[in-house]
Amino acid sequence: MMPWLFLRRLALLLALLPVLALAACDTGDREKKPAAPAAEPAPSAEKVAPSGTTQADTSAPAPRTYLPRQWREMREEAPAGEEELRRANVCLEYANAMTEWMLSKDAGYALWLYVSADHYMRHAALPRLTPRPAAFARTAALKPPAVWPQASADAITASLKAMDAAVDRERQLYTALTDYALDETIVDDGKKGRELLTSIARQWEAYEDARRRIAQEVESEARAAEAVTLKGHPLRPQILAVRLFFRRMRDARALLGENEADAQSLTAWHAELQGILDEAAFLPFAVPGESERLWRAFLRTARAFPDAVAVGLSQGFHPAVRKALNAAYVEAEKSYNAFAASVK
Repeated sequence: MMPWLFLRRLALLLALLPVLALAACDTGDREKKPAAPAAEPAPSAEKVAPSGTTQADTSAPAPRTYLPRQWREMREEAPAGEEELRRANVCLEYANAMTEWMLSKDAGYALWLYVSADHYMRHAALPRLTPRPAAFARTAALKPPAVWPQASADAITASLKAMDAAVDRERQLYTALTDYALDETIVDDGKKGRELLTSIARQWEAYEDARRRIAQEVESEARAAEAVTLKGHPLRPQILAVRLFFRRMRDARALLGENEADAQSLTAWHAELQGILDEAAFLPFAVPGESERLWRAFLRTARAFPDAVAVGLSQGFHPAVRKALNAAYVEAEKSYNAFAASVK
C-alpha cells in the first residue's frame, strides 16, 4: 500500500495557498461579462399529461454529475512506477504554473484594455496605454513540457497564439480610441468611440474564449496526472474530490473580479460547488474511525462556501459576502488539514 505521503503533501499545499483575493469593492453599475461558460439548466424530469396528471419523462437526460464514476468504486491497485510518477509530477508543475499565470497581471492585460476603454466611454478619462506583456506563444514558461500529451499541447499553443492575436488587435483599437479622444475636431456625440469600444470588447471575448480553452486543457491533464500520483492510495477519491473543490473555490478570483460574471455563470458555479460536496459525501471510505469522522466534519465545514455564494446570488456579492467567502475558504483549509493530520 502506498504511504500517506500524498495526503500530507496536499495538506501542506492547502495550508500554503493564499486566501482568496476578493476585493471588497462595489459591484453595482458596471457592464457584466461572463467569465466562464454556464451550464444549461437541466430540463424537468416530469411532464404534464393531457389529462392533467403528472407522468415521468423517460426521455429526460440523467442528472449531471460532478465527480467521475470511477471515484465511487473501491478498488485495489499498485502504486505508479517511478517514471510514471516523474512524468505526472512534471505535468502537475506545469498545470499549477499555468493556473497561477492565468490569474496574473500579464494574463489580465486584455481585460485591462477593455475596462480602460469602457472607463473612457463612461467618464471621458482614458488611461495611458501600458506596455504589452511578452508574446504568450513565445514565452518558454507557457509552453507545455515534452511529457504533456501532444494533442493537448497543440491546442494550448494554438490558444496562446489566438490570445496574442486578440491582444495585438485590442492595442491597435485602443490606440485608435486614444487618437479619437484627443482629436477635438471630431464632433459625433461619441459614435466612433462606441464603435471602437464594441470592437475592443469583441477582441477581449475572443481572448477569453482562448484562455478558457487553455484552462480546460490544463485541468483535464492535471486531473489525469493527479490520479497517477495517487495510484494505490486508499483515500484517492476523497483527495481528488478535495482538490477539485478547492480549485472551484479559487474560481472566485476570476468570477468575482473586476468584471463580475453574469448570473447564469455564477449559478452554474454554485451548482458545481454543491454538487461536488453532495457526491463526495457518498464516496467509499476505506479508513473508518476518527479519520472518517473528521472527513465528515470537513464536508460540513466546506458547505459554508457554497452557502455564501447562494447569499451572493440573492443579495449581490457585496463586501460582507466576499468577507464570508474568504472566511469559509480559510475554515475549509483548517478542517481539511485536521482530517489529513489524523491519517497515520
